[in-house]
Amino acid sequence: MDAQQAELIRRIASVVGHELRNPLAVINNSAYFVKAKLAGSALDPKVEKHLKIIESEIARADDLISDILTYSRKCEPMPEVRVLDSIVRETVDLYAVPAGGKVDFKSGAQDAEAKVDVKMLHDALIRLMDNAFEAQGGKGVVKISTGASEDGVWVSVADSGPGVDAKVKKGLFEPFVTTKPRGLGLGLSLAKKLLEANGGSVDCASGPQGAIFRLVLPTA
Repeated sequence: MDAQQAELIRRIASVVGHELRNPLAVINNSAYFVKAKLAGSALDPKVEKHLKIIESEIARADDLISDILTYSRKCEPMPEVRVLDSIVRETVDLYAVPAGGKVDFKSGAQDAEAKVDVKMLHDALIRLMDNAFEAQGGKGVVKISTGASEDGVWVSVADSGPGVDAKVKKGLFEPFVTTKPRGLGLGLSLAKKLLEANGGSVDCASGPQGAIFRLVLPTA
């Protein structure tokens, strides 16, 4: 994708994101009104079930719109010097692990520091963990490790899914490219965008035993 195409996609994403957010807010307010009116009364189980579905899908749509708007905006990092392992540990501790899943964190960077926008790194790691669990069907162990090398400090996120097909791998970090039935295909492209804004990078190694995403950041 060249710079002109990327800029066009960003502009379209910005317009679409803002145009969708307004009607979604109306739907959300209407659902809240209906739920409030029915509070205290004996609800038909089917009505209660469908109200929960509406709430769940509104939340999912809002997340998708947030991704679209995040992609459309320019990244303006506010870097600070932090111990890499502490950032990764905080992210792992706050991550909502799916039922039946587990995150195994192995610290290897010790006291190595990174100069990075902490929130952006946090968001990028969450997207990589989301991707890993999706590859495993929401179950199993996702392994995270850290280290330091001449290139900088690094974090790897490894899954035990089916791996990444060679054809898919070519466009893996492109926006709106996905093989999944749900989602927009923005997770990995956003992770890449956030890391590159901080002078970092991300790549993927894949085999029959799963995929390993490795992100590298400059040292302080």
